[in-house]
Amino acid sequence: MEFIEKVYDRARRSQKRILLPEGEEVRTLKAVETVLKERACVPIITGNPGRISDIAGKEGIDVSGAEIIDIENPKYLEKYVALYCEIRKHKKVKEQDARRLIVGSPVFYAALSVRAGDCDGFVAGASTTTRDVAKAAIYCIGPAEGTKTVSSSTVIILPDKTFGSQGVFIYADAGVVPDPTAEEMCDIAIATAKIAKLLLDDEPRVAMLSYSTKGSGGSGKSIQKVQEATKLINERQPDLLIDGEVQVDCAVVPEVAGRKDPKSKIKGRANVFIFPNLDAGNIAYKLTERFGKAHVIGPLLQGLSRPASDLSRGCTAQDIADAVAVTALRAQI
Repeated sequence: MEFIEKVYDRARRSQKRILLPEGEEVRTLKAVETVLKERACVPIITGNPGRISDIAGKEGIDVSGAEIIDIENPKYLEKYVALYCEIRKHKKVKEQDARRLIVGSPVFYAALSVRAGDCDGFVAGASTTTRDVAKAAIYCIGPAEGTKTVSSSTVIILPDKTFGSQGVFIYADAGVVPDPTAEEMCDIAIATAKIAKLLLDDEPRVAMLSYSTKGSGGSGKSIQKVQEATKLINERQPDLLIDGEVQVDCAVVPEVAGRKDPKSKIKGRANVFIFPNLDAGNIAYKLTERFGKAHVIGPLLQGLSRPASDLSRGCTAQDIADAVAVTALRAQI
């Protein structure tokens, strides 16, 4: 069974409620149709029911099995307004301002629904920036207990199955933290390894990437940061298979690892890439997607108390459906 088939198979076992707040977006509706056919979860759409019905009818999309919630329905809206005011009481947010924000930014509605326990996770980003999706999730869902860093990871599925875990990698962080400190890189790596263990059904093998392998590039600030992050991870999670700082070829080609880093724990068989900054991570995942013809899922927000997933605004309907399935799977733990 292929990786994505396994994800759908595992997701459908518990029928989690996943909310998609961009309900008037054609790609979202097509994704919901796929999710319903696959029985991956219970999809919930927010938006204007009349407009959603018109769009679905015009496009020939069947979403009749999905729950559709009018974002201005007072039953939920007033509940979420009160909840947001409570969450942001240190900012002295007024009810009218909260109501305006929630109605005007459906991702806040989605995140508050998750916080309230009315759904188990949300997926958005087809027509919303990563910054706004992450902001809503951080403000409203909040970090998991004991978590200092909310970040993101991206599932990369390559046609060439000789790399990673049968062609599957997890990249981080490609969406949230612009220039992580060594401590933040440590948090990102540990959170990503946890997601890798869940999704890949394989032991995480983490490469802390750099333009240098074990000091070959000198002692620049970026190199020192990756070295320090690797040290912190080894202290916090000594059983985690991790190597750093290493170059990409050393991380994924055993023969190169044997020459450049003979004492490596991962021995050129990485399935998790941790990048030194957002520039590197974002550029790398988009290059892999376009030039390597990889299928990409995410970014998946990590470090939150409940799951949420972002999307590239260039995503397809299938990308959205796959992110929903992954989010439903993550909601099981």
